[in-house]
Amino acid sequence: MVADRAGGVLALLGAVAVAILAAALLLRLPVLIAPALAVLGAEYATLFATGGDTVDARAPLYAVGFLAVAELAFAALELRAGKPEPGLVARRIALLVAVAAGGVLAGLIVLAAAAAPLEGGLGLEAAGVAAAVVLVVALGRAAAGSR
Repeated sequence: MVADRAGGVLALLGAVAVAILAAALLLRLPVLIAPALAVLGAEYATLFATGGDTVDARAPLYAVGFLAVAELAFAALELRAGKPEPGLVARRIALLVAVAAGGVLAGLIVLAAAAAPLEGGLGLEAAGVAAAVVLVVALGRAAAGSR
């Protein structure tokens, strides 16, 4: 019974996300792309919440698909604005493929690490949390520095 209701909610969220994204592309409103992606993310969160306590092995593929949808939606709107410089489309495609491949690889590494049985106690867990915080801060600073 819960699976039936969850399936209906997932279908509804997916349809809403597609409708918002279609409106963004048809009306040439880039401001609607982020809400479409947010609804799509809510759909995955709902799927994950109703799926139980297991790790979703498809998460890296979903993340890459999410990235591709976002990049292609914004690129479609940018390309409608005028003629791109020579080679731009090919460079963007190559970059998207490279980032997607790296994302899948990084996701698989994280999944493998999450599935590994570790018995190091509280100290090892605290060290892992500290390392994760340091990594997030470093990535945030790198992203801010590149602007």
